[in-house]
Amino acid sequence: MTRHPSRSLHDQAGLIGKVAVVWIVVLLVVGLLVLDTISIVLTTFRLSSTAQGAASTAATTYHAGHDVPAACAAAEPDLLNDNVDVPHNASWCKIDPATGQATITLKTTASSLIVGRISFTEHFTQVDVKEEAQPAL
Repeated sequence: MTRHPSRSLHDQAGLIGKVAVVWIVVLLVVGLLVLDTISIVLTTFRLSSTAQGAASTAATTYHAGHDVPAACAAAEPDLLNDNVDVPHNASWCKIDPATGQATITLKTTASSLIVGRISFTEHFTQVDVKEEAQPAL
């Protein structure tokens, strides 16, 4: 019994379509994961830049007046200008009275399409930054 080449190709036609669909789905998922990674990285950089600016402002203000609450209050507009919510806890802004070094700790959640919706990868979207600055002399 001899098989004709056209019949052999016809038997595999459905398999090629299924493989193509699987590859399209895999590429779509990988693309979404890349977008999530970019979102997390950009959120980290933006929050770090905001925290660095706020720490610098707090250190400079503390150096001028040696008042911790005033230094932390002076850092709040830096956060608001960058659309970052001012944390409600007291530990987000710390000043070392001996050195005048200001430490700003900020937390946020990066937006995501896939990573934040899966329970065992959800923690990757939590962005925590801690920046320190010395007073300008």
